[in-house]
Amino acid sequence: MTHMPFPSNENLTIPRRTLATKATDYPWKKLSPGEPPAMTLQLIFGDGRVISYASSDIREMQKRDPGHLQIFVYGMEKYRITIEGRHLDDLFDLLQNSRVRSLTEMGPRTFDHPEDAPSIEKITVEALTGPQL
Repeated sequence: MTHMPFPSNENLTIPRRTLATKATDYPWKKLSPGEPPAMTLQLIFGDGRVISYASSDIREMQKRDPGHLQIFVYGMEKYRITIEGRHLDDLFDLLQNSRVRSLTEMGPRTFDHPEDAPSIEKITVEALTGPQL
């Protein structure tokens, strides 16, 4: 019973993966240590759309909890970008230092992605008009 071909409580030969360990496990691409800060932030949506914003236009970032981030972009237009997912603390720190090249929306359920690894389930971009609170 110890060499079963599928996961089981009795099958200890298959290691359980708990956290993202490779760069491909993260839904964002960060810059290498020697690279200068990113000039743009690229958003890649689950339906294939791609939007880029100049990093110099990012004016404010807010973190409500580890699964909800907001970025406010004030360029020619004002935008609020909401990022929802799981385990996004590291992403928030990287965004504050312009160390992220792109964010990829994975959707609500990606079955080959562990539950305790970071994921971006939804990216929402809203155009803001008038005074904001």
